[in-house]
Amino acid sequence: MGYHLVLENRPNDFMPIDISIISNDKSYGFKSIEEIDSFTKKYSKEDIMVMISDNNIVPYDYLSGTLRIINDNKYRYDVLYNTTTFSLDDFFASNITNKQIMNKFLNIYLKSNKANADNMKKAIKEQDLSKILDLVFKLPYLDVRNIYTYLVANI
Repeated sequence: MGYHLVLENRPNDFMPIDISIISNDKSYGFKSIEEIDSFTKKYSKEDIMVMISDNNIVPYDYLSGTLRIINDNKYRYDVLYNTTTFSLDDFFASNITNKQIMNKFLNIYLKSNKANADNMKKAIKEQDLSKILDLVFKLPYLDVRNIYTYLVANI
């Protein structure tokens, strides 16, 4: 499945952004969400918008749109920028003793991986930071990304 960086002018009105043009790097395909994230995490939203504007690759009315990542099914993902200073390691280190926050995390984790539910519950109960991180990072990239974006937005 392919992923695309786009500007969304209105719902379901997308203009794809050719990252190889704005980055001057033709070596990447930028078709996976990991590649797009690795690019966008280097810049702020404003920097990316300036690159898009300077390269004149979208009609003017799209410049006020929202940057998104979409897949071939038009499912929308938030863009990760370098201004996002949230770290999962720091999150768990800071909140390992907060039962309410850890329960919220557990609920999100269980949506991605019910098979390891008992292991994660045990790791949280024992406040085993390394085991928690190990279980999280064994998930597929998209699941880890979804947990990350949820925690950034809600906690």
